[in-house]
Amino acid sequence: MSAVIAAAGAVLTLTLVATIGYLRGRRRGLVTLPSALVAELRDHKIRCIGEPPHSVALEIRLLCSETPRT
Repeated sequence: MSAVIAAAGAVLTLTLVATIGYLRGRRRGLVTLPSALVAELRDHKIRCIGEPPHSVALEIRLLCSETPRT
């Protein structure tokens, strides 16, 4: 019984920490994406969707900007 309570406490603690981290990141406007994912997104938008490369570059730069949102 105590193992179940300990496991539930651990899950609750991890959920709380993840939620706080997520909310702080959203509030500060930080988005961190792996470079491989950004490259794949860029390639998809240019080759598959046919968006202009300068528009894709601007969109990704704005998405990954480290300037806080107000």
